[in-house]
Amino acid sequence: MILVTGSTGTFGSAVLKKLQEKKITNRTVTRVDNSFDWDKPETFEKALKGIEKVFLISPPNYADFDKKIIPFIEEAKRVNVKFILLSTLYGTDKNPESTLGKSEKIVTKSGINYAIIRPNFIFQNFITYDIQAIKNGSIYLPTKDSKTSYIDVNDVANASVIILENSKKHFSKIYTLTGSKPLSHEQFAEIFSSILEKKVTNIAPSNHEYKTTLLSYNLPQELVDFMGSLYAAIEVGTFTSTTNDYELITGKKPITVEEFIEQNRSVFID
Repeated sequence: MILVTGSTGTFGSAVLKKLQEKKITNRTVTRVDNSFDWDKPETFEKALKGIEKVFLISPPNYADFDKKIIPFIEEAKRVNVKFILLSTLYGTDKNPESTLGKSEKIVTKSGINYAIIRPNFIFQNFITYDIQAIKNGSIYLPTKDSKTSYIDVNDVANASVIILENSKKHFSKIYTLTGSKPLSHEQFAEIFSSILEKKVTNIAPSNHEYKTTLLSYNLPQELVDFMGSLYAAIEVGTFTSTTNDYELITGKKPITVEEFIEQNRSVFID
């Protein structure tokens, strides 16, 4: 049985859907139904009982995830979990002292067989965070002309489930999952305009202007700072490179932005 953590989040829910489509036995746990809570290690025993494999992912903005998973990993070892697939972020290897960098080290040193995926930014961010701006005819992100090799979350989930199904093939492997082509948000605006048959303009505010705008929506300062730092990293070219890791895992090419927008046309058009 496979345990899916983060099953109500963007990545975990996509992995769960793929497992269900393949009729692979799984267990989901969530704070909502009190079956699992990273702040309550006493919930780990029941969550991990009878589990052979784990899809492990941090909740959003957890600054101390590495500390939270220590008792989780210990319980996983006690009940003889055979494999952990840890999902972190593109570039985590460049930040080994970050909470995700430390989490990777904990998993790799745990004695449990593992694989790690590091997905880049996902196309779904345009829906989760930017849908209203696009409906209003703009992309409002502080990245200037820098490019990002976005990938679809469903491709991330597809790769994850293949790894979970055939875990022995992926022991000790670390994969960076990207789309096949880096694009600037100016290029994204042109593609949105063409497919949606409406003008979408890339405004490209400064990082300060962007964060000021987010604060005007009454978003928490911590979240605003986090978003600002992410897009500052894009601006300096941190998320530009591409890999063929997705194709190595799945034998397929990742979907393109054109395919993503076409598939979600009704979402972007009122």
